[in-house]
Amino acid sequence: MIAFEQVHPWLNKFSPTHLRPCSISLISHMKSALDAGHTTEAAGLLQQLDDYACKLRDDAEVVEVLLDCAETADRLGNLDEAGAILMDATSRSWSDLHRRAVIQWLVGIVQWRSMPARQQAVITWRNSITDFERLAKKPSIPRQQHTWYENICCLLERNLVEALEEVGRYVDLIESAEKTEDDFTIHSGQVSTNILSSTSTITHTFDALLHGESTFAGTVDILQLFNVSEEIPAGDFGPSGSDPFITDMVEIDHLSINGRPYSIHSSRGNRIINVPFDQKLSVVKVTGDSMNQENITEQDFVLLRKVDVPDNGDIVLAEIVGVDTRATLKRYFKEKDIIMLKPNSNNPVHKPFVFNKINEGFYIRGVVVAILKPF
Repeated sequence: MIAFEQVHPWLNKFSPTHLRPCSISLISHMKSALDAGHTTEAAGLLQQLDDYACKLRDDAEVVEVLLDCAETADRLGNLDEAGAILMDATSRSWSDLHRRAVIQWLVGIVQWRSMPARQQAVITWRNSITDFERLAKKPSIPRQQHTWYENICCLLERNLVEALEEVGRYVDLIESAEKTEDDFTIHSGQVSTNILSSTSTITHTFDALLHGESTFAGTVDILQLFNVSEEIPAGDFGPSGSDPFITDMVEIDHLSINGRPYSIHSSRGNRIINVPFDQKLSVVKVTGDSMNQENITEQDFVLLRKVDVPDNGDIVLAEIVGVDTRATLKRYFKEKDIIMLKPNSNNPVHKPFVFNKINEGFYIRGVVVAILKPF
């Protein structure tokens, strides 16, 4: 498994440090105390540095100080403190894709060491790999940097597989120390049917991740809504009508509806949901249980994009003439001259509908871009 101290230097792999001499001095003092075994002194300096970071104005320097604090907390075995510090660092570097990817992997390392959080660790690591993959695909980066990102993606994928392979070999996920032998048994890496329901959820999620299946449980995706530009060209966005100075995207991972927070989840398994601002979008409250096996329930909303013809496998909001004039969620499949709208529900009342052509017997009201689930 990749260790914290191996990943930490990646933060400034392609940029100089932002630490000033006074910050470097305090960090060096803290690490020297830790290396010498003076844990009480190291813990005191960690708290001093954490407080000091709150007074700094440069977020880039704050993040570097926080990562050194998190590494010290991790070495001291204070996993909750390390996790909290890293989450602060993540929020301060969210717009910097490289730093975000590195810090997310560090968060996963700390979560993995905390047995009850191992399910979340795999999700966090997957998010980190997704960000590194995005960096590797950037056309403007130097070749050496591109190669490094590709190699890191391979390394992290191997680490993730190794972590997943451990699932069948440990019982720490279910806090075995708090349970008696009668609560569960494990044979040849398989969990028996009398194990607690929380473990079944964890095992299912790991299996889904291992086999590439999508799951909404515990994962949060990112919705890209607006372009970020270096400048606005005089007069217009150029002859093509497009902005030639786009540098990034505005990204959100949660939103609010009627004052209640909702997390964002992709309908197609892609962590990054890119929605051009010029597309027609709408949000609709979910009714019924025709897609509850996809973890889409009546407490959710769906973000819809208006399209004339969906792609195979899209979840669509369809109005079926004479059956459901309020519109219903179904999977859209087309093969030759046959169109099928297929539910995915544990309620047997829901059946597939078969048609020959769009707008003959049913109408597509939109394609589901994302599912919005309440916290």
